[in-house]
Amino acid sequence: MAKILVVDDSPDIRSLLRVQLRLDGHDVLEAENGSLGLKAATEQGPDLVILDVMMPEMNGLDACRLIRAEPACAAIYIIMLSAKGDTNDRVSGLDVGADSYIAKPFELDELKAQIRAGIRTVENRRQAIYDALTGLFNRRSFDDLMTRELASLERTGRDLSLVMIDLDHFKAVNDTHGHSVGDSVLRDLAEILRNVCRPRDLPCRWGGEEFVWLMPETDLEGATQAAERLRADIKAHGFEKVGTLTASLGVTQANEGESAEQVHKRADEALYRAKNGGRNRVEVAFSE
Repeated sequence: MAKILVVDDSPDIRSLLRVQLRLDGHDVLEAENGSLGLKAATEQGPDLVILDVMMPEMNGLDACRLIRAEPACAAIYIIMLSAKGDTNDRVSGLDVGADSYIAKPFELDELKAQIRAGIRTVENRRQAIYDALTGLFNRRSFDDLMTRELASLERTGRDLSLVMIDLDHFKAVNDTHGHSVGDSVLRDLAEILRNVCRPRDLPCRWGGEEFVWLMPETDLEGATQAAERLRADIKAHGFEKVGTLTASLGVTQANEGESAEQVHKRADEALYRAKNGGRNRVEVAFSE
């Protein structure tokens, strides 16, 4: 079924929902305030969050807004619960990113119906946001994320770097071993990339054997060092039925005022230099 996070400062509410949702076959996580709920949402990857509004340390509205700001939580369905049921409270919850709102005391049947609807919505969102083969963000998501991070760069001046990754001689893998083995290789590469990424990083599948790695709050030197770690990890990995493979990588840092196309073009040019320079290497593109 679904992994559901219940965030409520009432032990009685958490106990009730834990029992009822587990009887329905769901995996239930719990948090007693908004701060712990935010941590659980970003680290545990629930499908759905049931979030109380009035809580100590961080209320549900703030927690909802911060959950929605995390790209890794983009597909989560959020149901807000509150003893306050007037229109202003409902509007506030929906404005910060809640998908639905139920007033306390609630009917279990109504909540369960909302959960069933939420599970269907999450599946549709995941199909739109993530690459089906690797589970990384897809190209459409990358475009949205890049636009958002460039806007953040304009507001805050914080560093933003981009790494382009291309698996060397991947066509030979498909030609020799077949596309099912090629798909397995791409899934392995995605997992290697995930393991190198920090929590704030945004790894995406660009298409075919090409991947992009967006690195907020990272300068060119830091991105280059991370790209070199990834290159080494790929080379050291034993791909099933294939053995050793390598990758070429291009790295650049975004500048204020640049478009996504300009940044991507510069990283792509560095990637081609890595290919032409013998592959299995990292090349850096400095901005003018």
